Amino acid sequence: MSNELEYRIEYEVDGKTKQVIATIPELNHLSSFGDSFAEAEARVKEAALGYLELLAREKKEIPRSVFHTEGTYLKIFTPKLA
Repeated sequence: MSNELEYRIEYEVDGKTKQVIATIPELNHLSSFGDSFAEAEARVKEAALGYLELLAREKKEIPRSVFHTEGTYLKIFTPKLA
């Protein structure tokens, strides 16, 4: 199994706080935030790695990307998932 996974990220800017919210719908709508797009993306990537490691440890199925449209995608390289 390849250790490269790719998931679509959706971004939203909170109108009140002006923080950027990054969400990965395919990973149970996992989300995080930051003061910039880069910060929000880095934080959601860290959260996604933790989520995928937990799924692997519990021997649960790793979700695969179902989106094949234009947009921003996050590539995650994980340790070999058994």
